[in-house]
Amino acid sequence: MSTLADTKSMPIKPLTILHTSDWHLGRRLYGRMRYEEFEAFLSWLEETISAQKVDVLIVAGDIFDTMTPSNRAQALYFEFLGRVSKSCCQHVVIVAGNHDSPTFLDAPSQVLKFLNVHVIGTACDDLTDEVLVLGDVDGTPHCIVAAVPYLRDRDVRSSSAGESAKTKDANVIAGICAHYDGVAEIATAKQAELAKSHKRHIPIIATGHLFALDSKTTEDDGVRDLYVGNLGQISASMFDDCFDYVALGHLHVPQRVGSCDHIRYSGSPIAMGFGEARQQKQVLLAQFGAAINRFNNEVVKPEVITDTSVHIEKAASHSMNNTQFMYDLFAFDESVNDDTTDKGDDSDENKNSASFGGHADAQEPLFEKGLSATVIPTTRLLHHDDSRSLQVISLAIPCFQKLAQVSGDWEQIDTELTTLMQNAKSVWLEVIYTGNAMMTDLRERINDLVTESNANNNGINNIEVLKIRNMQIKDKVMMQNAYSQEALQDLSNAEVFERCLNSHDIVDEQKPALRNAYQEIVQMIVQEDLNAE
Repeated sequence: MSTLADTKSMPIKPLTILHTSDWHLGRRLYGRMRYEEFEAFLSWLEETISAQKVDVLIVAGDIFDTMTPSNRAQALYFEFLGRVSKSCCQHVVIVAGNHDSPTFLDAPSQVLKFLNVHVIGTACDDLTDEVLVLGDVDGTPHCIVAAVPYLRDRDVRSSSAGESAKTKDANVIAGICAHYDGVAEIATAKQAELAKSHKRHIPIIATGHLFALDSKTTEDDGVRDLYVGNLGQISASMFDDCFDYVALGHLHVPQRVGSCDHIRYSGSPIAMGFGEARQQKQVLLAQFGAAINRFNNEVVKPEVITDTSVHIEKAASHSMNNTQFMYDLFAFDESVNDDTTDKGDDSDENKNSASFGGHADAQEPLFEKGLSATVIPTTRLLHHDDSRSLQVISLAIPCFQKLAQVSGDWEQIDTELTTLMQNAKSVWLEVIYTGNAMMTDLRERINDLVTESNANNNGINNIEVLKIRNMQIKDKVMMQNAYSQEALQDLSNAEVFERCLNSHDIVDEQKPALRNAYQEIVQMIVQEDLNAE
């Protein structure tokens, strides 16, 4: 039987893999529907697959934003798969994320196989079922994919009464490692067998939907803890060296894991919250063998939405509706600037006081008319490895809906909003007031500015303010301990639980145990598959 070193010295058939994740189809942003953005992204992705001659598309989890996706979200998903199956892309590999229903994704999997769409929603009892050999129509193997989905708590450990948090942590990590070691062993055995018959090195690609140690997240991204507290965070060392590339999902910030350039998060394709407004979104190309020489450096121009009348009319009709303004008095993070970026890695940074989604370091105007996506001609070679005949390339995703954060005292906010209203066609905005003066009429002032802008632009609203944060009101309410002024929607689940602990005069010594028990109950609810029998 050939060894790993023997197979890596063999030639590799040209192979291009496109890695994406965390689509979250169906997600809203503070009440705003986003189907136009999702549709535009999937159209762009389809064109990119054709332009880059992609052989295999990998979606590393969180296809949907909920376990019970809407009919429209499902339609976007299935129509996209139908179109891609007719393209140059020979295989699509989809694994479930923590937001997905494993049984919902698995339900049509037998039918989708006829389109060469391989879906792994649930962790398999027989790990052989997670190891896929993908090849040409004539059966010539391209690669081996260890298609590992999000591993739920019950998939990786058996719970025992009286377990300590430290023991649970060790058992979760041990279970995840054992799962990956198992699929690695099966994959390497298949690799050796194929290398013997085809006289070529067959790359092994692994997937995962998990939280890696020391990874970066952003505020307001909606990323959930996968296990209780910080349990289950893994390091790059748990992935076997047989994996030539590891395509990860769950985190929305594009990044590598540790110092391993072949283990990467692609990040979410659109900004899932205002905390991601600075990020340049991307997909990743992992290219093997001679495919390295066929990279198309031309940026694909997306299919943009040409009929914006519906969107514009809705925006105008709701511009004066109070429900568009969401007062967030208590979720304010004093660290307004995005400190999750790393200049030496895959993220870009924009230090302007107003941060615009999808425009990091873009050398073109910030605003265009209508919902047209901004094409950013950015491609980056992130990694080249001769030993694996691998290169990893970042392809920038256009911004289909601009998001912006404006922060500062009233003078700064007034100036930024005035500039936006003079130049912007469609921007969703978060306003963060950080001035020292008490601004009890902040909402009214912003409302007046939007009203004036709407009147000056023939009824077309340039800006929709989806969220307002007022630091001074938040501090005043908290100092007065005036919980009666809070609204339930302003509090997280954990904050509501803390209010319950305080209202029942729970002693400090008992709070840690109660918090841990509460987290376990919430985790059980989150991980329950509502579509399972």
